[in-house]
Amino acid sequence: MQKHYAKPAWMNNAKGDVRCAGFELEFAGLDLQTAANAVAKAINGEVIKDTQAECRVRHPQFGDFKIELDWSFAKNMARKRLEEQGASEDAVLALMTDLARQIVPLEVVCPPVPVDQLQVLDGMVKALQQAGALGTSDSLIYAFGVHINTELPALDSKTLVPYLQAYCVSQYWLMKAHDVDTLRRLTPYIDTYPKKYIQEVMTYTADTPLQQIIDDYLEYNPTRNRGMDLLPLFKQIDEARVLAAVKDERVNARPTFHYRLPNCEIEKPQWELSRSWNIWCVVEHLAAEPVTLRSMCEQWIDYNENLINLKEEPWHQQLATIHENLLSV
Repeated sequence: MQKHYAKPAWMNNAKGDVRCAGFELEFAGLDLQTAANAVAKAINGEVIKDTQAECRVRHPQFGDFKIELDWSFAKNMARKRLEEQGASEDAVLALMTDLARQIVPLEVVCPPVPVDQLQVLDGMVKALQQAGALGTSDSLIYAFGVHINTELPALDSKTLVPYLQAYCVSQYWLMKAHDVDTLRRLTPYIDTYPKKYIQEVMTYTADTPLQQIIDDYLEYNPTRNRGMDLLPLFKQIDEARVLAAVKDERVNARPTFHYRLPNCEIEKPQWELSRSWNIWCVVEHLAAEPVTLRSMCEQWIDYNENLINLKEEPWHQQLATIHENLLSV
């Protein structure tokens, strides 16, 4: 069991404020009201019902925790009926909601929380566990995950390039460290970056123009379905450039990474969000260690020049050591 949330090497953003991270948890086993009540009790918040498919729990300090059925049709229909008929939504959505309780996952979208206060989320996780939330291991048809939206220290090439390179050399180790569920591996939602794209990333320097970084990403990854989805970040930096390449209304601009690899194992009493966060922090710390990062990039290039590789990537043990050191602090 994890005892703490590791601290990133770079704690502050460009304004000097502590960086924030937002979490998204996918699960089943609860209806919307039960999940909202559990969250509200844990954070001492107020439930605000928007539709039968979504509601919010307002935290006095951090803002709204959104709880919603992860079913676009249900949300759109709920809004439409509210607009057309007001209070009659209950009769229209009753069957849909009952069905959703059984087969449609719920999602809790947390507001941004300073990275030195992430432990405030533990009570919410425990409350959902006690209410009966079911995660990855209890679903044969869904691949439930945890998404981590971590604010960048700055939105420039000097900052972004080491993060990109750190993630690229780590992506297969990260999947092992998270023990990514087999069903989730088979879905397209968390696909790895293609090799040709990583080869481009390996050539980047602190002086590589952001426009080139964005264009390369859009050429090789014009989709949300990546273990680390950068479309929200790049839409924040250059919305027109992203919209010209990707027509997806689900991409919301924000100055964060959208990291999607971890399983949601909320059904396990010992499971904690800190485990997912601490594995992500390996990328955080590798990005801040230029000598180690350069060495791993060189090892990646050498390793991938081979036509066949029968041995594990040699730098993976170094990544495991970084993780162990984070846990020992």
